[in-house]
Order: sequence, then C-alpha cells, then structure tokens
Amino acid sequence: ASSPTDTTVIIKGRKYVIKEADKTLNIKVYGKTQDGDTINDDKVYEATYNDEQTTERRFEFTMPFQKKKYDRSNNTIKIGNAIYFGYTQLNDGFGLKGSNAVDLNSLRSWEIGVDLTSYTYQIDHYGHWGLTTGVTWGYRSFRLDGDNVFLSNNNITDIEQNADYSQGRLRYNFFRVPVTVNWQSWFGRRFYIIAGLEPEIRFSVKSKAKISGKEHTIGSDLNVNPVGVNAIVQVRYGNIGVYVRSAITQLFENNKGPKMYPASLGFTWFW
Repeated sequence: ASSPTDTTVIIKGRKYVIKEADKTLNIKVYGKTQDGDTINDDKVYEATYNDEQTTERRFEFTMPFQKKKYDRSNNTIKIGNAIYFGYTQLNDGFGLKGSNAVDLNSLRSWEIGVDLTSYTYQIDHYGHWGLTTGVTWGYRSFRLDGDNVFLSNNNITDIEQNADYSQGRLRYNFFRVPVTVNWQSWFGRRFYIIAGLEPEIRFSVKSKAKISGKEHTIGSDLNVNPVGVNAIVQVRYGNIGVYVRSAITQLFENNKGPKMYPASLGFTWFW
C-alpha cells in the first residue's frame, strides 16, 4: 500500500486539503472568517472518491447577522438565522383550541425571539433535506382579560379575579434548542418546509398586574415547569416564513397549576 500524500492549497481565501492514499482520494474545503482569514475548524465541504463509491458532505455554520449569499447553482440546503414575532395563547391541550380556564387578550399576548446560532447538516446529495439545530433566545407574554391575575397560594397556582388588579399577565424568558428536519426546493425562490421539536428552558417567570395604574410584580416562579418541549412547523419562501408552535408538555407542574399548553402563531424573517 502506498503512503498517504497530503497537498494543501489556498485559493481565494479558501483552504483545500487533498489527501491521497491507496485508491482513495479525500478532499476537504475550509471556509474563512468575516475578516478573510482561513480557519481550520470551519469545514464547509468534504468528498471522498474511490473506485466503488463517492461520498460528499456539506457543512454550514452561521452566527447572528452574518450575511450569506444564496446561489441557485449550489445544491446545498441553507437555513440561516432568524428573528420571529408571533401571537400566543394558552390551550387545554396540544394545538390551538384555546382554554376553558382563562380568557386572553389576544392582541396583547405575544412572543419574540432571535436565533443566537444555527447549524445545518445536509443529509442528501441534492440539497433537498437537512437537519438543523441551534440556540434561540426569546420572551413570551400572556395578557389576561379583565381583572384576572395569576397567583400562587399554598404552592398552588391559580387564576383569581380581583377588582384591584388590571392588565394581569404571565411572562417569562426562554432559551430554545430546536432540532428540525428541513426540506427545500425551488419555486422562483427557495421554498422550505421545516418541522421538529424544541426543548425550551424557561426563566425569569413573573406574574404582573397594574394596581392603581402602576405595574407591580404579583408573583414569581408560580410552579411553571422550568423545561418544556414544543412541536413546531414552519413554511418559508425566500427570507420570509410563517410558523405554528405548540407545547406538548404542560406549562405548570403537575397538580400545582391549571392544565395549560402554550402555543403561538407568527412570522419569521431569515438572513
């Protein structure tokens, strides 16, 4: 058997590493930072050729507000980072059926989020299928109708009506780690269908309301589950998408609060 031979060349800021051993040829391509310097751990393409089989893999790693070029001639699947806004509601179960336990002010119940990082792994040669994961930070608020407010008494959370309160709301921040399967094709522009699950880590949970016109924190924690899981489906055309998200786990800990499942419907802008 012949000994491996390595050749490294740099062309237009990209590093190409070519390794030949026996009857196998391996080619790795490394990307570059925004400053134009090549980096070893930013591999964007790898191919292995031999007499019997050819294997190709493409990699994509993006950071917030990193501008990417889209090229139809390049058969890679590209998801990128996103910022999204949607309206939220609470439901008796999975889906968007609403809740018998609470009435929300729909126009004042909302969420906003931004992808901190996103990674896509292409799983087919033609660029139609991929797996994406990353980290998202966001904020959610549920505004109650009337003079209702979330309160915790004897370690049990419930919704109480009190004329002293107005504009009661439950709010929290979150980190999400979505794991989605992505399908893309071309209909004038890139068209995507994205579906998967999102573990959600909740923190800074607070119940707020106005008393005599001034906002006060009525309670915190409120037996909200610190970790939940959402199902998400998203349709995207170009850089604009719409999504539906619904929890498959309860918002409150079992037997410590009303049985509620958060959900949201909104818009996404990708860059």
